[in-house]
Amino acid sequence: MNDEIGVYRIEMDGRWDFWDLYEFPHAFIQLYSFIYCFDSELSPLDADRINFALVNYPWGGGYSVVNIYRVLQNQIKPEHRSQISEIRYASPGWIDLITNLPPAVKIATSVATIAGSLAATTKAYATIQKTLSEIRLHRERMRLQRMQLTRAQVSELTGLTQDLSRMIGFSRFEELNERTGNIEVTAKLVAAQFRRLKKLADYVTKGKAILPPHSHD
Repeated sequence: MNDEIGVYRIEMDGRWDFWDLYEFPHAFIQLYSFIYCFDSELSPLDADRINFALVNYPWGGGYSVVNIYRVLQNQIKPEHRSQISEIRYASPGWIDLITNLPPAVKIATSVATIAGSLAATTKAYATIQKTLSEIRLHRERMRLQRMQLTRAQVSELTGLTQDLSRMIGFSRFEELNERTGNIEVTAKLVAAQFRRLKKLADYVTKGKAILPPHSHD
């Protein structure tokens, strides 16, 4: 389970443009790093470095999210970092990755789930974003940057984030929330993961990519 290195083939049709060749792999490696560090049996290089970022980043805007993904990518062991072994652009074409297979397969499973229930997952995500926005606006009105959430707010946001975690196949919500020590941060992380999964789901629903639920034999 911990060291299942193999070839994972992402199938693609002949309608990809130059931007797609950046956007899809970029989202894939971010998803892979999140699952590797937060939702697998694999051990990152330095868990304390990740915990430091979770607790000490400001988490006020988008920079913290971008930076946490960089931290996660840097904590993947070198032998587990995804490497492109072949790209064939045709119809059909493919991208072959040499990678640790369980996180890659988990991405495929989550993408398929979102593609099959896009309205429900998007609604769950939008509700979290609305709740976070209301909390932020309330703080701004009160002129308090670090105002603690009420019990009702914590309960609501926890339930919403648990729901979205379940929908996207993220199985270690409680563990992540314990590491962040802050349900707002946990909610922002799960929401960020959903956004990246949805990018890949859009490729699948448009027929531009297929992510098989297994390795390439």
